[in-house]
Amino acid sequence: MKYKTLLRKKTIQLLLIFGLFSMLAKGQIIKQIDSIAMLHRTDGFNGNILYSLNDSIVFTGNYGFSDFSIKKPLNDSTVFELASVSKQFTALAIVQLREKKLLDYKTKVNQIIKNFPYADITIEHLLRHQSGLPDYQDIFYKKKHWNRRKMATNQDVIDVLERLKLDLLYKPGSKYEYNNTGYAILASIIEKVSGQSYKEYITENIFIPSGMVTSKVYDIGKKNESYYNLANGYTYNDKKGKYQKVENDKKHKHIHWMNGIVGDRGIFSSILDLEKWKRALRYNILITEESKHEMFSVDDVSKKYGFGFAIYQTKDKGRWVYHNGSWSGYKTSAIYLPDSNEYILILSNNRYKKTYNKLEEDIYKLIKNKSK
Repeated sequence: MKYKTLLRKKTIQLLLIFGLFSMLAKGQIIKQIDSIAMLHRTDGFNGNILYSLNDSIVFTGNYGFSDFSIKKPLNDSTVFELASVSKQFTALAIVQLREKKLLDYKTKVNQIIKNFPYADITIEHLLRHQSGLPDYQDIFYKKKHWNRRKMATNQDVIDVLERLKLDLLYKPGSKYEYNNTGYAILASIIEKVSGQSYKEYITENIFIPSGMVTSKVYDIGKKNESYYNLANGYTYNDKKGKYQKVENDKKHKHIHWMNGIVGDRGIFSSILDLEKWKRALRYNILITEESKHEMFSVDDVSKKYGFGFAIYQTKDKGRWVYHNGSWSGYKTSAIYLPDSNEYILILSNNRYKKTYNKLEEDIYKLIKNKSK
């Protein structure tokens, strides 16, 4: 009896010691991530950061303002334009439709979109950036191709491709080349197959099941809507020596006629909602484990890209399931490490030039060293 009591006391002591060390380690990493963020803040970073481990949010940080003119501070629920991080949502929607047997990855695009002018491009070519399509952003920037007084839609992308019948850049399936047009076309496929708008589909089949309460898809019908707790996009004006709203930046005037195109971009979310998205992915709330494996897999042509995610293999942390994004006023980075169940998010609303490569690498090096 005395032995059992002693053993119980020793066990409790060990648990308390382990808990104390865990708290100290957590406190240390919080301070270290904050120190890294503050260094980048002095270099110009304005935005939010999150780091989670084993589905527990270890760190969130808010650095700067959502509205520079009134110095409204950012918070954990502030919503940012995700730019190309939106592609993973588009890809997952396609995977869901495939699970419902409404399409197949080998389905030809022109079987779904009747006026699509290229016969040999499949859905998988679009997902893996193997289509050879010209980038719509280059096309729509030219006045001869588009009336800049009109906000373009995804259907306009298809109609312009059909009208111009431009040559493909290469044979579909023969090469990987990152391409925004493919994901805009995928958004149109989602609409054709589901019978819903892209916004409706993503909201009902991804945001709501994941518990993402603040996330939105850009709505061309409400382009002047002021979203609650939105991080306005800013760029730096060298002549005036200060930040300006991106809407006033002549170098980013394309937003006035290209913001209505979604699928490759156009989703707005917060760091807290994106953590929920990661959990929904991890625990197969939205798709099956088999389908997720396909999303996270590469092939012989796209050797570092799956469906909506860049895939990198590291020695220390296993896979990076990753994407970054850049659109007028915003730069974003989302790194999911499935083997260790860690997640790093960086959302900037002033196009901080070191958002990815430097800031994300600094945080990654910190957590990599902590695991040794």
